[in-house]
Amino acid sequence: MVQLLENPTTQQPNISTKSEKVLLDMFENVCQALEEIDGNKFTEQRWTKDEKGQWIEGENNNGITYIDKALRNGNVFEKVGINYVSMHGELPPGVTFQGADVVMLDPANATGNEKSTPFFATSTSVVINAHNPMVPTAHVNYRYFQLGDGTEPGSWWFGGGGDLTPIYLFEEDAVHFHQVHKEACDKHDLELYPQFKKSCDGYFYLPHRAECRGVGGIFFDYLQDRDAETLFSFVKTCSEAFIPAYMPIVEKRKDMEFTEQNKYWQRLRRGRYAEFILLHDRGVRFGLASGIVSTQSVLNCMPGEAFWNYNDQPEPDSKEAMLLEVVRNPREWV
Repeated sequence: MVQLLENPTTQQPNISTKSEKVLLDMFENVCQALEEIDGNKFTEQRWTKDEKGQWIEGENNNGITYIDKALRNGNVFEKVGINYVSMHGELPPGVTFQGADVVMLDPANATGNEKSTPFFATSTSVVINAHNPMVPTAHVNYRYFQLGDGTEPGSWWFGGGGDLTPIYLFEEDAVHFHQVHKEACDKHDLELYPQFKKSCDGYFYLPHRAECRGVGGIFFDYLQDRDAETLFSFVKTCSEAFIPAYMPIVEKRKDMEFTEQNKYWQRLRRGRYAEFILLHDRGVRFGLASGIVSTQSVLNCMPGEAFWNYNDQPEPDSKEAMLLEVVRNPREWV
């Protein structure tokens, strides 16, 4: 986690608009890259809110742009869920954000004069599951949040990252994914990649399994320790790194031969992915509790097929056991 300054800088007025555009560009570019590899088009669903503040299907309005796209049973990809949101809203009186948490005012401290808090949020999130077990699952998400007009210290922040979840380990793929993200970080500060790589290993972790979700990447949250323009530039660079980090791996692995046993192991590993989303993903809890995310969007990003089996340990010295060794003992890839 980034160490915050005692007095984080205030936001510049155009950062929200610039972040909105960069994340929409990312959304569109990732969709295009995936469609080009797969040969099929995404389906699209737009959301809005009713008078009770509940998400319903409909054209975007009232300061909300909310788009879910899905690709299911394509030529390469078994299931892809991708989401873009940009919205202005208001938090109820006594409710605020604190990083990835929604915080309620202690009723004992309430005066009865609390006002609702306006906020702005924008994000793009992608989860990719391929048919071929040799193609790793991938996740990427970048987001920007702002309370009020963003001029109060600590009232805005960036979050996000990209990570790789192999079903079968190809070390050169992990090296490539990390190298591209390291180069993106290094353009801004040589200390960022080691910090955010460690943060990624720590965040995407299943304590009940003593396993990381995959081989990691980068991850950060509540990022506000430098001026807004500097951090915006950093997030923009990282958002543009995902396509060159992941798509060459897909091209290399998508036509490899595999067996039904390989598919069985793939479904077991997808079970781990689902466990993390349901049990430990702070971003999902934050999005649902704040009303920024539709439940359908969360389900759209879940794996299409997952499997659980009691005591599902692989044979010693197998390729499956090799993967477990790596996710239980994170490596330095670059």
